[in-house]
Amino acid sequence: MPQQTCPYRFPLPRVPAAEPPAAYAEFRARNPVVPVVMPSGDTAYLITRYEDARLVLTDPRYSRRLELAGLELGTIGLAEHLLLSTLSNMDRPEHTRLRRAVAPEFTTERVERLAPRMQEVTDQFLSRITAMQPPIDLMTTLCDRLPAAILLTYLGIPFDDTDDLLHWTKVLTDLSGHTQQEVDEARAALHTHLKGVIQERLRNPGDDVLTALAQRCHTDRRISELELEALVMFLLIGGLHTVVYQLGLCVVALLRDPDRIPELVAAADPGPAVEELLRYTNAVESSLLRITTEDVVVAGVPIPAGSPVLSAIPSANRDPRRFPHPDTLDFHRPDTAHLTFGVGMHRCLGAPISRLMLAIALPAVFRRLPHLRLAVPESELRWRPDRLLTGYESISVTWGEPTRISE
Repeated sequence: MPQQTCPYRFPLPRVPAAEPPAAYAEFRARNPVVPVVMPSGDTAYLITRYEDARLVLTDPRYSRRLELAGLELGTIGLAEHLLLSTLSNMDRPEHTRLRRAVAPEFTTERVERLAPRMQEVTDQFLSRITAMQPPIDLMTTLCDRLPAAILLTYLGIPFDDTDDLLHWTKVLTDLSGHTQQEVDEARAALHTHLKGVIQERLRNPGDDVLTALAQRCHTDRRISELELEALVMFLLIGGLHTVVYQLGLCVVALLRDPDRIPELVAAADPGPAVEELLRYTNAVESSLLRITTEDVVVAGVPIPAGSPVLSAIPSANRDPRRFPHPDTLDFHRPDTAHLTFGVGMHRCLGAPISRLMLAIALPAVFRRLPHLRLAVPESELRWRPDRLLTGYESISVTWGEPTRISE
């Protein structure tokens, strides 16, 4: 694809920031497969309709082997600064072997064992927040820290590492603002740190995922050391910031539509509301890159073999062909089969953790802070641009009984 045929640069601008790019609606209606220029300067086909995106995510003709397109890891600028041995960069049969080895640690049943600890940690954070004098930044006091505390507990990584891990993973998910040297240094530091944590889990086993996987690596030999390090690195890069941004987006979406809040707080099962929030708000700009293994046709558009393809998740999740009135937040929507966590063999391993965390944290926030509201107009909230995983930089909030003006 010659670059002159690609007037759009990915990711497309969001105005307002919390909404999918305005161009997506027109693309879905008139031009559902759009050539775009990625931050690296490479070109890709952007898929904007739900059914087409789902096809790309499940059809084996769309491979995660980036070398098929002549792309090198670390040069395409899409948070792909990972080792080739991670699950996300494998096709069958290697993917099947590794997924079977690690999947038992990421089942819904395994994750739900952490629910009491999730609730305890959430209550601790909210107790600290309610003791503060508003206004406060909800991102730095809750959204950045709560997911990190829960994920690190689950994996078996010490809390003391939180600041370094957040810094390194932010660098690796940033599409601009960092030199290649800074990216390489962050990746090397994260790699070295994780090797040390894995060795510590082998010396001092615990009831955590990292201990189980390290033993599976060194005792059962079902996975290699390289695969283990790559998997944990990927979980941290994807898992930490996806939920950080998603939690902030969900809170703001509820403050924008406050009639939904009592319904969420009172729900015996907040699951359906969380699924709708995951469809409606999107912290991911697209799926991971796929490469066509043969000539294909999507929505009538021919795509040659060896072409990079991206599924625009925010666009697919707002496709009116799949979701009637897609721009409405509806907790009673009969179909919330969103693509936020992907689908098929590369679906997100950490999805059960994210779902449970949101199902516990969101009702708790509004139960403990029933008068929570933005302290500034929504348009003044600072956004984190130029990221594959995106969201608010800060969310200034206040609470307390609103002041009534005497008549």
